[in-house]
Amino acid sequence: MQLSEDTLSILSNFASINPNIVLKPGQELKTISEAKNILATASVVEDFPQDVGIYDLNEFLSVLGLVENPALGFDDKAVAVNGTGANVKYYSAEPSILTTPERDITMPNAEVTVELTAEKLQKAKKAAAVLGHLDLAFVGDANGVSIKVFDPKDASANTFELSLGANPSGQTFSFIMNISNLKLLDGDYDVNISSKLISKWVNKSKPVTYYIALEKSSTFGV
Repeated sequence: MQLSEDTLSILSNFASINPNIVLKPGQELKTISEAKNILATASVVEDFPQDVGIYDLNEFLSVLGLVENPALGFDDKAVAVNGTGANVKYYSAEPSILTTPERDITMPNAEVTVELTAEKLQKAKKAAAVLGHLDLAFVGDANGVSIKVFDPKDASANTFELSLGANPSGQTFSFIMNISNLKLLDGDYDVNISSKLISKWVNKSKPVTYYIALEKSSTFGV
């Protein structure tokens, strides 16, 4: 089995969420952060034959880079990485000691659905870095929906706000999340947000979805 560039990109992204992963039989990859506040799933073209525990995903990806045209073979103890003139035997970890999703998330009813382009998300992240803030909110009122970078603990702190368009819900809300949890592959996203303090981010061009927890200070209809 050879891993596609898309799958390698997804695994690299997942390593930023959790340094370890269990590759499950089938064509779906899943990971969850240690704090259990980010869960990500992706569909891939490869069909993995069995459970494979990888303790250090970044290391595993670097190992693949040591071998030209790496092809993977699996057994109960290790992954054989064979390529042009070189090979690596990479021992797998016991899946039970790794942090893995225990169950799928059933997304509650989303009161707010917005489209967020890669350009606008990057602008918000850049504003957070410039202003030194850690929080981003999707805010809505009679004037529309926007994303806002701010400090919820300091009402006099500088803010950055970017319009996302009309507010079909007609509700007033402030759905807050920590910017450090937005560990997303590049791209445009459909974002579904529930007052149950969970958001669902669906990449519009790649088969990857993220579930990201909201901060408890979020409000809806207030």
